[in-house]
Amino acid sequence: MKPSLSRRLLPLCALLTICVLSCKKNESSASTTSQQTTETLLMNATNVAADATNLQSMDMEDVMGSDSAADCRTITYDTLKTVYPHVKTVDYGTGCMGPDGVMRKGKRIITVYADALTASPGTLISVTTFEDFYVDDINIKGMVQSYIDSTSTADVPVIKNVAEKILSTSDGDSKTISSVNYWKKIEGVNTLNRHDDVFEITGSASGNETLDGATEMQWSSQINSEHHVIKPVSCDFRTKGAIDIQLHIITGGSSNFTEYLDYGDGTCDNKATLSINGGTAKEITLPLYFWPLSL
Repeated sequence: MKPSLSRRLLPLCALLTICVLSCKKNESSASTTSQQTTETLLMNATNVAADATNLQSMDMEDVMGSDSAADCRTITYDTLKTVYPHVKTVDYGTGCMGPDGVMRKGKRIITVYADALTASPGTLISVTTFEDFYVDDINIKGMVQSYIDSTSTADVPVIKNVAEKILSTSDGDSKTISSVNYWKKIEGVNTLNRHDDVFEITGSASGNETLDGATEMQWSSQINSEHHVIKPVSCDFRTKGAIDIQLHIITGGSSNFTEYLDYGDGTCDNKATLSINGGTAKEITLPLYFWPLSL
């Protein structure tokens, strides 16, 4: 007896079933990998956008900070501080853990052209460059220029901070940051105690991330026009305000995301809330070590 048609088709059907299941498994695996890649890129870009504002705090410390060497850094001058221009070198040696828990090494070299307390609006105060400078094993190169902003007054001083930086790792991955921000002193103007100073920050930043020699992500950020960022000198973190972030992923096609990063109600901590594409906000701890939101 000839085998029935259905019996003859069974091996083929089984093979097709295996193929279909295998394809679905591969598609699922590829989809999972793609989502993981996207989440990693989003996490990295969010950290860079947040780091851009954190790095500005170091830049402002170069301009407005004291010369106290109570920590492990060494501060030297090439001439008297009252002589302009003069060069200020902040040397973190082979490794210096700051009060903010960040490890730094290398040098920040600041050429100071004018006294920030007495210079007129529009004056270039300082230019900062870097020599073998690392923050938590991230090498930082570039230049920072600080000016007395045209809106600055004796009662409400405003510093304009213009930065171009490249952040790179030992494996060759890199990130760029271009930023222009304005630091308005809103508290502590009439005292000599820097620790009671509070700044209101506005401005924007942009950059990209390169992995394995290819640009993977482009990003831009703007401090929210209705919720300016607040940074007390006495706190290592931003305590209030929000940032609008735009992310463009190039890897695996082209996709766009928007984020809203809110620093909170004034509490001095590294907590914030983050939402993506208008979704529900979730509390996070900065920096991110995993992607916390659903896509």
